[in-house]
Amino acid sequence: MTRSLYRLATPALLAMALALPLAAVAEDDAPYKDKAELQAELTKVLTCQASRAEYMRFASALTDVYYDKPAQPALAGWKKVEDANAFVAMIDMPEPVTVYGHKSRQLMLAGQGMLAVVDGDHADALAKQLKLDAGGEPLAGHIRVRDVRTEALGDGIEAKIVQTVSTITTHPGKTMVGCEYRVNY
Repeated sequence: MTRSLYRLATPALLAMALALPLAAVAEDDAPYKDKAELQAELTKVLTCQASRAEYMRFASALTDVYYDKPAQPALAGWKKVEDANAFVAMIDMPEPVTVYGHKSRQLMLAGQGMLAVVDGDHADALAKQLKLDAGGEPLAGHIRVRDVRTEALGDGIEAKIVQTVSTITTHPGKTMVGCEYRVNY
């Protein structure tokens, strides 16, 4: 694939990757009643305490923010940020969220995961605190993970809830901490 074609294809692939999981909308897709409920749910999602349905509800609410459409009132002030890394989507939040003692005003959406972006390199300390291990992928030594639980979704489909801490070269001086809600077929 040529470099210019690659540059055009990657944003489209990211949009499709975000849209496909969000198409299976959570059973309770009601708008959040206020910012306090939204922040509490975000903290649950980032710390792997949420169910797959709660994750999907939150991710579904972020869809309008991602596509620069009017979002529900609890998401007032949230906005998508352009990023040089075509494999992630970045969202700025007007209010910080605290995850494991670290404050963040930015979310990173990558694959089936949602991560708080924290200033500083805290990956080793967080990995030790959360008892995370290297992810096992040959090119992903910067990712530390721990399987939290598996949730049956029906028809032999399950969600694997995975705690994640990572750093990436496209975001120097930052640590990403959050959770992946991987669907296994």
